Amino acid sequence: MKYADTKILSRKKENMKMLGGFLLAANVAVTVAVVTTIARKCNRPYEHPKLIFSLFFGSLMTLQFAILELELWSRFRLLNDELMKAVPVPLAPASLEGVSPSTSACRLRQLLEAYTSLRRAAQLLQSHFGAPVAVSVAQSVCCSTCSAYEVLLTQLRPQWAEQLPLSPSVGNSLLWLTYHWLRLTTVSLTCAAVEHEASNTTELVLRAAVASEGRCADLESFLLLVTHGPPLRFSAAGFFIVNRRLLVSALAIVVTYLIILGQLTPKQV
Repeated sequence: MKYADTKILSRKKENMKMLGGFLLAANVAVTVAVVTTIARKCNRPYEHPKLIFSLFFGSLMTLQFAILELELWSRFRLLNDELMKAVPVPLAPASLEGVSPSTSACRLRQLLEAYTSLRRAAQLLQSHFGAPVAVSVAQSVCCSTCSAYEVLLTQLRPQWAEQLPLSPSVGNSLLWLTYHWLRLTTVSLTCAAVEHEASNTTELVLRAAVASEGRCADLESFLLLVTHGPPLRFSAAGFFIVNRRLLVSALAIVVTYLIILGQLTPKQV
């Protein structure tokens, strides 16, 4: 991504900093709330510290991945802004007066190199975080189902809730549910944001290529790269694609199993 910065001539993005700070504050707040409501009576020694460590470790992994995705997202946004200025034909109501064809062609080559390096950065990020994200998503879905069932259980069989080791109250179960859904939402929305900006780049290049009618060789090279290359999507170790649709699928899974468990649980007489 540093190589892409030299080609895009990027500047610090305040929006990315604000989003990163918001994600950090939200994750820390939810994690601390879960920790403070966990029952401290454990059957095995060091079980409570291990649980706290796993909570903060999961949050840190999610934040690290989300911040890297936001770095990619901010650079793709800046790339699209610069592409709007560098194309040899206007793509927006604003005109391109004062931009010579030679300057535009040179700028297109730089943006093409930046786009290639960003695609490479996305591939490296996927290869490094693919398996951890797959495990994190599976854990979030399973634990969300368990937390939702615990809330349902307190309504159907209140006396069973006293035997739950980690959720002594409905509030604690809801906090666990919030914690896992926050992780799942953070991962899904950041990946979806990068995917959306990459698709915007493809759309801009296609519109520019049609309007230029083949008069710009660098634009034609850019067009070949964005059209014949695979779409930029984050794959969790090849098991599934991480985007907004993952949230819908996860919600469907949780609701389905919650209905099944609810039907199998006898109501309080």
